[in-house]
Amino acid sequence: MAGELPDYGKPDRLYDIGDLLQGYDPGDELAFVKSWDFGAYRRYISDGTAAPRTLEIRLAQAEHDARIAEALKTFLTRPTEPTLVGVMGGHSLSRRHSAYRAVAELGRYLTQRGYLLVTGGGPGAMEATHVGATFAYADDAAFAQALVTLGEEPSLPKGLGDILTKTGDLAPGYEEAAKGAGRWLNKGLEVRDRAPKHRGESLAIPTWFYGSEPSTPFAGAYAKYFQNSIREEALIAQSRAGIVYAQGGGGALREVFQDVELNFYATTVDDFIPMIFFDPDGFWQREAEFDVSGVTRPGIDVRNVLERIFRYGRKDTTQILQRVKFTTKFDEIAALIETRVHKAQHELAAMLNFSA
Repeated sequence: MAGELPDYGKPDRLYDIGDLLQGYDPGDELAFVKSWDFGAYRRYISDGTAAPRTLEIRLAQAEHDARIAEALKTFLTRPTEPTLVGVMGGHSLSRRHSAYRAVAELGRYLTQRGYLLVTGGGPGAMEATHVGATFAYADDAAFAQALVTLGEEPSLPKGLGDILTKTGDLAPGYEEAAKGAGRWLNKGLEVRDRAPKHRGESLAIPTWFYGSEPSTPFAGAYAKYFQNSIREEALIAQSRAGIVYAQGGGGALREVFQDVELNFYATTVDDFIPMIFFDPDGFWQREAEFDVSGVTRPGIDVRNVLERIFRYGRKDTTQILQRVKFTTKFDEIAALIETRVHKAQHELAAMLNFSA
């Protein structure tokens, strides 16, 4: 299944799920590897991934990503600036996990209160956020049924990371991984199609750096980048009213400390973007446990290190640490975000006007 790979394109707006899944047939077991989205990923791999093989390739990727950045600015330009709240978390979180349900419930709650949620657009905790936003105005029974139905295909198959060779060709034995990804994606599309017409809006900022995993089908718009470094900067920079951290791994940790760097240099307390560590299991407040087989109880205790970092060189540590919260209480989360709404909208308006 070689096929002609798409070029990098010159988008003039953000993608929607129909754009990404162009060529995808839910009735085809191997549909996952036949979509435009996956074709773009193959192009990215064949051209050298994050280290493009030629200047021509580098320039084509750069133009695409610059156009997406411009489209994102256009998307955010409205009569009243939206209040963006980021939700970061692991891609491997099962749709059956209690933490997935909790993130979906929080996403629904925050969307109902007028916040525009932004994630990395992948599976796991990221998808849960968009599910909550999609069903923000559905009744409780429809939302609960959506989570049950999604649980019928709880996780992506193992082996997706090895589905392509380094040249962008389909690897031997790719079929099983592709079929599993298709089943996972089909279940999401089924639930999305059953959602009420009045759906909450949400924004995904994914990347082809992780293109072996399908983007969640629940976001309203997708600012998809080739260069992951630009995408990561966009994620943190756009989440101006606060960032919620669900349980995660290396990617979530990178985002935590990108946020730490930004907040470390906050001139005033009002400039500090709230950091909210959200997980019913207490993932961010305990150390992982291990035995000879590996991790038996996941966890990454970040409390002490964050306190030490923010105490270093600051005189307003007590006030700053009030904006670093470990909680699962929705009203506490909303109250903390509310302290930053006016400032976040002002900053976004200034950024949009400056770059107009």
